[in-house]
Amino acid sequence: MNPSNHPLEAPFEAMGPVVDFEVGLRYSDLDTFGHVNNARYFSFLEEARIAWFETCVPEKWDFKKHGVLVARNEMDYLKPVNPGDRLIIRLGASDMGNSSIHIRYEGIVLPGGLEENAMLAFRAATTLVSWDTAAGKVCRVHEDWRKAITGT
Repeated sequence: MNPSNHPLEAPFEAMGPVVDFEVGLRYSDLDTFGHVNNARYFSFLEEARIAWFETCVPEKWDFKKHGVLVARNEMDYLKPVNPGDRLIIRLGASDMGNSSIHIRYEGIVLPGGLEENAMLAFRAATTLVSWDTAAGKVCRVHEDWRKAITGT
């Protein structure tokens, strides 16, 4: 495989920090076909997003006061993930609106755990909206978050 085509080395366009998050696959993630169930991937995205937020917003943040809600999730499944495989989710912000943060993901499967066999397993996107809990409504993305996420 040409190194420039290798999923672990391919360019990943995002504003600000990009995180590689390795999913710890469990037996309960599997379906009757013996591969990871399609619904489990959205839980994996959630875990990866939490790791990404911890990278972007390093100080302790009270998400109960000012947080985010998932407004949209979408995914294109490309390859199955099986027991014994490793799954790495690469993610970063692709865009930001007044009240929204758009996250893109690539799921990279390493069949048998081997990096040289890496393949793109899925592409996904999430739209988050900034939420003011006290007011009970959507609000502007907090300025500290905006700076941390965009890297400016």
